[in-house]
Amino acid sequence: MPKQKTPVNFLLQFALLALAAPALAQTASGPAFAPPSSSPVTINGFERELKRGDIEVYARVSGIATAQDTYDVLAPFDGRVEEVMAELFDFVTPEKTAANIVSVEMAALIDSSQPQDRKQAERRWQDVYQYYPIKPESQGIVSGVFIHPKDKVVAGDRLFTIARKVVVIGKNTEPLYSKLTLGAPAEMSYARDSSVKLKTVLAGFVQVQDSPLYSRLWLAAPDLSAGIRIGERFNGYLFVGRSENALLVPRKALIEKNGAKYLILEMETGLATKEETEIIRSGLHFMSPAEQPYGKDKKTK
Repeated sequence: MPKQKTPVNFLLQFALLALAAPALAQTASGPAFAPPSSSPVTINGFERELKRGDIEVYARVSGIATAQDTYDVLAPFDGRVEEVMAELFDFVTPEKTAANIVSVEMAALIDSSQPQDRKQAERRWQDVYQYYPIKPESQGIVSGVFIHPKDKVVAGDRLFTIARKVVVIGKNTEPLYSKLTLGAPAEMSYARDSSVKLKTVLAGFVQVQDSPLYSRLWLAAPDLSAGIRIGERFNGYLFVGRSENALLVPRKALIEKNGAKYLILEMETGLATKEETEIIRSGLHFMSPAEQPYGKDKKTK
């Protein structure tokens, strides 16, 4: 008869396992995290146990609003500017008149009339000489005004510059430990007047050289009618992400090597030989790496 196998007791030991989840991030601001589902415990003086909760990540950002995709509005003929209605940073559309100009002949007729007779002269000659409305070809923000009332212009002179797009170019101003995603929303406030709000979305980002926790950011403003000040600073928060009922550990408990992250996690084991051990299931407890003294002032005896 074959020998009866001796039962093997289940033992607990700590093993090194890779985590499938991305690095957990610390929040810059925002709602407080949900309380963990269990109280932490201490094992051999090391870190505690996995907990569940919500994590929400914001990044404090700052940048300068810049004009993008600009075009010039030009004088269609020789004449004179009579009125300028559009001002710097105004939101304009093709339906909105930015200025009125008149021909050289109409300007001469207006100038030859007495001030009290000017309106009458304008009406008398309006079928021949009319005010010509200057309107932008597409909606945008006025980023440049180059005319004043009574200025003489010739065909092709630049009257306005219009920006079809506005992008806040800046960076995060505090370390960010989470990965960024295009399209992430950010609400910005004008630095000189916090009541002026600007909603933007992340249109691009590039990691700052030698500073992996900081990135150059391009935040596009979809709504140009929100009181944008081109060339001025805006500050705000970029929403990076939120997870609910997530497994959470202190970020410093993770070990990073060759681009992967690991956690010293409790294991329940079964059968074992000299070379191999059966893993039955993982536990909730984990250990943090022991801190080692660093710095130039530390001396080894």
